[in-house]
Amino acid sequence: MRGKTFITSCCLFALMACGTAFAQQHKLQSGPYRGTIGPMVAPEAPAVPDAVFYSNFVVDPCTGFRYDVNNGFLLLGPNNCGIPGTTQWLAEPFVSRGSGAVTKVLLSITNWSICTPTSNKFTVQIYDDANCNGLPGNPLGTPVTATSPAAPPATATANFGTTGPLLTAGVKYWVVVTTSAASSQNATTAVWWEATTSIEPFNLNDGSGWQLGYIGGPGGFQVQ
Repeated sequence: MRGKTFITSCCLFALMACGTAFAQQHKLQSGPYRGTIGPMVAPEAPAVPDAVFYSNFVVDPCTGFRYDVNNGFLLLGPNNCGIPGTTQWLAEPFVSRGSGAVTKVLLSITNWSICTPTSNKFTVQIYDDANCNGLPGNPLGTPVTATSPAAPPATATANFGTTGPLLTAGVKYWVVVTTSAASSQNATTAVWWEATTSIEPFNLNDGSGWQLGYIGGPGGFQVQ
């Protein structure tokens, strides 16, 4: 499909602070969240441990957040308000640590802070890894719609109910997020925030001391 590409979490090229890409063939990054942080809300009741198939959420004791808002990757419909005409879909792999049916996926996806989009829905689906080539394989089950919250530290929830795809322990799958042509999705302007910025300090021995090096981490999510 021309203009729509699954972008995976490999080597990443930085964006300028305004969010304009250096090159369209690289994954579009958001830069730090610059809007007003939303209120802290009570977390959802913990899932039964055996029912959590995968999670990279970890509460940062410094912020209380389960993910990092210093950088993320843009989830865009073509009518988005940040880079109009650009579409970007995203996918993250995971290895299931249990067997059973997916009921819910939590994602560190919120609206981008640089503008107010006219839609905030997106599509979530589980894919297999049949090709073992670093890309999503075949879609499993039925896709569901999730809503992008206005601001961090909220999370988006994709509810699969009782009809989610069946996972097998030790098998690799993908969480794939896309936008459709529906009016509720084609202007979505969101960010899948990193679970961690993977900070790798560096020192050039030039008198400036150690500096923070952000090398890009995976989008935050939990499959249960």
